[in-house]
Amino acid sequence: MLAAQEDIANLIADLAKRKDMTVYQTVNDILEQALRVEGMGLSLREVVDERWMLERAREIGFTFTVEQLLYRVVDEAYEENRERTTEMWREMGHWYGKYFKAKHENPLEAFREAMELFCLGSAEYSLEQNSRDLTLSFIGEKLTPGYTELFSVMVEEILLVLGYKVKDRELRKGMVRLRLAR
Repeated sequence: MLAAQEDIANLIADLAKRKDMTVYQTVNDILEQALRVEGMGLSLREVVDERWMLERAREIGFTFTVEQLLYRVVDEAYEENRERTTEMWREMGHWYGKYFKAKHENPLEAFREAMELFCLGSAEYSLEQNSRDLTLSFIGEKLTPGYTELFSVMVEEILLVLGYKVKDRELRKGMVRLRLAR
Protein backbone atom coordinates (compact mmCIF):
# COMPACT_ATOMS: atom_id res chain seq x y z
CA MET A 1 0.00 0.00 0.00
CA LEU A 2 1.23 3.48 -0.83
CA ALA A 3 0.13 6.76 0.64
CA ALA A 4 -0.01 10.05 -1.26
CA GLN A 5 -1.33 13.55 -0.78
CA GLU A 6 -4.98 13.77 -1.80
CA ASP A 7 -4.36 16.20 -4.68
CA ILE A 8 -1.61 13.97 -6.09
CA ALA A 9 -3.74 10.85 -5.70
CA ASN A 10 -6.55 12.61 -7.59
CA LEU A 11 -4.15 13.59 -10.38
CA ILE A 12 -3.00 9.96 -10.65
CA ALA A 13 -6.61 8.79 -10.81
CA ASP A 14 -7.31 11.33 -13.58
CA LEU A 15 -4.18 10.22 -15.45
CA ALA A 16 -5.22 6.57 -15.19
CA LYS A 17 -8.64 7.43 -16.59
CA ARG A 18 -7.14 9.41 -19.52
CA LYS A 19 -4.80 6.52 -20.33
CA ASP A 20 -7.56 3.94 -19.91
CA MET A 21 -5.54 2.19 -17.21
CA THR A 22 -6.21 1.26 -13.62
CA VAL A 23 -4.74 3.36 -10.82
CA TYR A 24 -2.68 0.28 -9.88
CA GLN A 25 -1.20 0.06 -13.41
CA THR A 26 -0.57 3.81 -13.52
CA VAL A 27 1.23 3.92 -10.16
CA ASN A 28 3.36 0.92 -11.10
CA ASP A 29 4.21 2.48 -14.47
CA ILE A 30 5.26 5.73 -12.76
CA LEU A 31 7.35 3.91 -10.17
CA GLU A 32 8.94 1.66 -12.79
CA GLN A 33 10.00 4.67 -14.88
CA ALA A 34 11.33 6.50 -11.81
CA LEU A 35 13.42 3.45 -10.86
CA ARG A 36 14.64 3.11 -14.46
CA VAL A 37 15.83 6.72 -14.42
CA GLU A 38 17.54 6.29 -11.05
CA GLY A 39 19.21 3.12 -12.38
CA MET A 40 20.75 5.25 -15.15
CA GLY A 41 22.33 7.42 -12.48
CA LEU A 42 19.98 10.33 -13.13
CA SER A 43 17.21 11.91 -11.15
CA LEU A 44 13.67 12.19 -12.42
CA ARG A 45 13.98 15.97 -12.11
CA GLU A 46 17.04 15.96 -14.43
CA VAL A 47 15.25 13.88 -17.04
CA VAL A 48 12.16 16.08 -16.98
CA ASP A 49 14.26 19.26 -17.16
CA GLU A 50 16.28 17.93 -20.08
CA ARG A 51 13.14 16.80 -21.89
CA TRP A 52 11.72 20.28 -21.33
CA MET A 53 14.87 21.73 -22.90
CA LEU A 54 14.43 19.54 -25.99
CA GLU A 55 10.81 20.61 -26.36
CA ARG A 56 11.78 24.26 -25.88
CA ALA A 57 14.55 23.90 -28.49
CA ARG A 58 12.11 22.47 -31.01
CA GLU A 59 9.58 25.20 -30.23
CA ILE A 60 12.02 28.01 -31.03
CA GLY A 61 13.42 26.36 -34.14
CA PHE A 62 16.69 24.85 -32.95
CA THR A 63 18.04 21.69 -34.48
CA PHE A 64 20.80 19.34 -33.46
CA THR A 65 23.84 18.75 -35.60
CA VAL A 66 27.40 17.46 -35.40
CA GLU A 67 29.13 20.13 -33.32
CA GLN A 68 32.52 20.26 -35.03
CA LEU A 69 30.91 20.16 -38.48
CA LEU A 70 28.76 23.17 -37.57
CA TYR A 71 31.77 25.16 -36.36
CA ARG A 72 33.83 24.33 -39.44
CA VAL A 73 31.03 25.21 -41.88
CA VAL A 74 30.36 28.47 -40.05
CA ASP A 75 34.08 29.36 -40.14
CA GLU A 76 34.30 28.61 -43.87
CA ALA A 77 31.22 30.71 -44.65
CA TYR A 78 32.59 33.52 -42.49
CA GLU A 79 35.97 33.46 -44.25
CA GLU A 80 34.27 33.31 -47.67
CA ASN A 81 32.01 36.33 -47.10
CA ARG A 82 32.31 37.97 -43.68
CA GLU A 83 29.88 40.79 -44.43
CA ARG A 84 27.04 38.57 -45.69
CA THR A 85 27.50 35.92 -43.00
CA THR A 86 27.60 38.54 -40.26
CA GLU A 87 24.40 40.08 -41.62
CA MET A 88 22.68 36.67 -41.61
CA TRP A 89 23.54 36.13 -37.95
CA ARG A 90 22.48 39.69 -37.09
CA GLU A 91 19.12 39.14 -38.84
CA MET A 92 18.63 35.91 -36.91
CA GLY A 93 19.42 37.70 -33.65
CA HIS A 94 16.91 40.42 -34.53
CA TRP A 95 14.25 37.81 -35.27
CA TYR A 96 14.88 35.96 -31.99
CA GLY A 97 14.84 39.23 -30.03
CA LYS A 98 11.43 40.08 -31.51
CA TYR A 99 10.24 36.52 -30.88
CA PHE A 100 11.24 36.66 -27.20
CA LYS A 101 9.53 40.04 -26.80
CA ALA A 102 6.32 38.92 -28.52
CA LYS A 103 5.95 35.49 -26.95
CA HIS A 104 7.13 35.98 -23.37
CA GLU A 105 6.18 38.21 -20.48
CA ASN A 106 9.83 38.26 -19.45
CA PRO A 107 11.89 38.29 -22.67
CA LEU A 108 15.21 38.33 -20.81
CA GLU A 109 14.22 35.11 -19.04
CA ALA A 110 13.32 33.59 -22.42
CA PHE A 111 16.78 34.63 -23.66
CA ARG A 112 18.33 33.01 -20.58
CA GLU A 113 16.49 29.77 -21.41
CA ALA A 114 17.71 29.97 -25.01
CA MET A 115 21.28 30.37 -23.75
CA GLU A 116 20.86 27.09 -21.87
CA LEU A 117 20.08 25.50 -25.23
CA PHE A 118 22.89 27.29 -27.10
CA CYS A 119 25.32 25.91 -24.53
CA LEU A 120 23.98 22.37 -24.40
CA GLY A 121 27.11 20.28 -24.08
CA SER A 122 29.52 22.65 -25.80
CA ALA A 123 29.99 25.75 -23.71
CA GLU A 124 29.17 27.49 -20.48
CA TYR A 125 27.61 30.86 -19.96
CA SER A 126 26.74 33.24 -17.20
CA LEU A 127 24.25 36.07 -17.33
CA GLU A 128 24.46 38.51 -14.45
CA GLN A 129 22.05 41.37 -14.05
CA ASN A 130 21.85 44.30 -11.69
CA SER A 131 19.53 47.30 -11.81
CA ARG A 132 20.59 48.59 -15.24
CA ASP A 133 23.56 46.52 -16.37
CA LEU A 134 23.85 43.07 -17.82
CA THR A 135 27.01 40.99 -18.17
CA LEU A 136 27.10 37.95 -20.41
CA SER A 137 30.02 35.55 -20.56
CA PHE A 138 30.11 32.63 -22.96
CA ILE A 139 33.04 30.25 -23.14
CA GLY A 140 33.70 27.00 -24.95
CA GLU A 141 37.06 25.47 -25.73
CA LYS A 142 35.76 23.88 -28.95
CA LEU A 143 34.34 27.11 -30.38
CA THR A 144 36.10 28.37 -33.48
CA PRO A 145 37.02 32.02 -34.11
CA GLY A 146 34.36 32.55 -36.77
CA TYR A 147 31.64 30.93 -34.71
CA THR A 148 32.64 32.96 -31.67
CA GLU A 149 32.44 36.21 -33.64
CA LEU A 150 29.11 35.39 -35.28
CA PHE A 151 27.54 34.09 -32.09
CA SER A 152 28.50 37.36 -30.42
CA VAL A 153 26.83 39.33 -33.24
CA MET A 154 23.61 37.33 -32.86
CA VAL A 155 23.53 37.67 -29.06
CA GLU A 156 24.26 41.39 -29.23
CA GLU A 157 21.37 41.86 -31.66
CA ILE A 158 18.97 39.85 -29.49
CA LEU A 159 19.87 42.00 -26.50
CA LEU A 160 19.66 45.21 -28.56
CA VAL A 161 16.07 44.31 -29.46
CA LEU A 162 15.43 43.65 -25.76
CA GLY A 163 16.56 47.20 -24.96
CA TYR A 164 20.26 46.79 -24.07
CA LYS A 165 23.27 48.55 -25.59
CA VAL A 166 26.80 47.16 -25.59
CA LYS A 167 29.15 49.09 -23.30
CA ASP A 168 32.10 46.74 -23.58
CA ARG A 169 32.87 43.73 -25.77
CA GLU A 170 35.68 41.23 -25.34
CA LEU A 171 36.14 38.47 -27.91
CA ARG A 172 38.72 35.75 -28.15
CA LYS A 173 38.61 32.32 -29.74
CA GLY A 174 35.98 30.45 -27.79
CA MET A 175 35.13 33.34 -25.45
CA VAL A 176 32.63 36.19 -25.50
CA ARG A 177 32.20 38.70 -22.70
CA LEU A 178 29.67 41.48 -23.11
CA ARG A 179 28.79 44.28 -20.71
CA LEU A 180 25.51 45.94 -21.61
CA ALA A 181 23.32 48.68 -20.21
CA ARG A 182 19.62 49.51 -20.52
